[in-house]
Amino acid sequence: MGFQHRDNSGFVSLGSSLDSGGWVLVMMLAIVVRFYNISLPYFWTDEAFSALVGVQAPGRIWFHLGHDVHPPLYFLFLHVWMAVFGEGVFAIRAMSALAGVATVALGMWLMRLITTPRVALLAGLFLALLPISVRYSQEARMYTLEGVWLLGATIALVYWLKSVRNRYLASYVVLMTAALYTHYLAVLCLLSHWLYLVVLRFQRDETVHYLSRPMWWVATVAIVLLYSPWLISLGDELFLNTEKLKAGGDIFWIPELTMYTLPSAVWKFLTVKSGLEFSSPVYVMLPALVLASMVWVGLKARSRLKLELLLVIYVLLPVLVVFMVSFGFPIFVERYMAFAALGLPMIAALAVKRIARRTLALAWTFVLLIVGVQLIGLNTIYKQQDDLDDPRNESLYPLDDIVSRINKNAIAGDNIIVDGAYWYYSVAYYNRSDIQPWLYQAPWDNSTANRPNGYGASTLIYQDRDKVFLDNLVSVPPDIKRVWWVTSTRLVDDENHFPGNWQCVFAQGVGDMELRLYETRASAGQTTGGCSTQPPDGHEYALHGIGLKTVSPRHLPHP
Repeated sequence: MGFQHRDNSGFVSLGSSLDSGGWVLVMMLAIVVRFYNISLPYFWTDEAFSALVGVQAPGRIWFHLGHDVHPPLYFLFLHVWMAVFGEGVFAIRAMSALAGVATVALGMWLMRLITTPRVALLAGLFLALLPISVRYSQEARMYTLEGVWLLGATIALVYWLKSVRNRYLASYVVLMTAALYTHYLAVLCLLSHWLYLVVLRFQRDETVHYLSRPMWWVATVAIVLLYSPWLISLGDELFLNTEKLKAGGDIFWIPELTMYTLPSAVWKFLTVKSGLEFSSPVYVMLPALVLASMVWVGLKARSRLKLELLLVIYVLLPVLVVFMVSFGFPIFVERYMAFAALGLPMIAALAVKRIARRTLALAWTFVLLIVGVQLIGLNTIYKQQDDLDDPRNESLYPLDDIVSRINKNAIAGDNIIVDGAYWYYSVAYYNRSDIQPWLYQAPWDNSTANRPNGYGASTLIYQDRDKVFLDNLVSVPPDIKRVWWVTSTRLVDDENHFPGNWQCVFAQGVGDMELRLYETRASAGQTTGGCSTQPPDGHEYALHGIGLKTVSPRHLPHP
């Protein structure tokens, strides 16, 4: 594959055969990189929460999300998806993966409205390999679905700008409303569109003064009205119970800003690593190149509608607004702005086009640099070593293996206790025994603030909290003969909180997790003592050779 001749814009043509089949190849690449090893990482707590909300009836989904910190649309879609395709890890994550593939197609569509087909194809290549997009395409959360709605809304906006036909504006209203029902920060994309129209309003060409058109204002009011049912529901619950969310750790967990926040965000968008492991010159170089490309593309926009500037605003405004807000209320988390990162590959393709007008060799170098950086990021994802949230590392947190072993060896009279709320939903998801897992969490500062209060993640267990929550182990019913204890080796293990009649007969650590088996004795005089690393005679408890298993999350209480 090689460059053959220059087109009228100065950018090189890839040849008619590649031009016709290139879009198919890009889409195939997008599918492969998003579905590769998609089932391997363990189902971490946020994903397990998604699955366990998704099995609820639609009315209960609306109720639970009204007590949580996310809008309901993704979970409603997931409910239908799981009903059709099942509740396994691959099936659930596949919805996000397909949404991620759709963002590649939509990105090329948007670029075709802005530039030539071949530049759009190059943007598609960069989008297909974009690490942050691939990362969240392999996670059962709402971020890639949000990207679908917002790219679709941006395309509808461009069609309206070019034709001023109200049917495109109606599509814009539907897509933007869907985005807001998927994630709150989608409002920043709406603001970026407003800012873009404000910029056009100051142009001498009065035909681009779309901000003065009444239908744009009607569309904005329509979006607000369509979104108001959720805002009213949310206001009745969430805004009046902020302290309960804070107590459960569902908000105010985000770290404060540092001098590395913005440059590291660029690194995470493109490599899923913070970049702090590099020397200062290398660390600064990537964000500097990205910023220079955006400024160059944005300022050099010469077309009537300045659609290149629309892309730059689409990326910059959400990131900068979140950054500024985070000085007072920290919300700067890269996944919240994954939709904005989708604009970076498109801007990079436009920058390559401009470079190619001057020197073809430098353009090729720029392409290879971008692809090389992205491939490094993909390798990091597949090794489960990224710096985005929980890396879901299977070797460090083999919860699927641990719970599978419990499923295989549990007998009548057993119980499962999860030490720490962070692991509870993952255990509940993987559990397929007839045992309802319990959550153990010691009191904080001799208070009851650690108890489920019905807000945030605890909304799913609040109604049955007295059946599934423990803040002391003495209250375990006496008819329980054995306890499977799931814990993290990072937690301080103060054995004094175990009842004196519990005897640890087996324990094995795998990665940063540990599975123990306790037997309860009739006499309270016995002590827990040490745990053997070998299973009792006649039993097989060792954690090895277990393949990934996914099961129905049917054991979560359904309020």
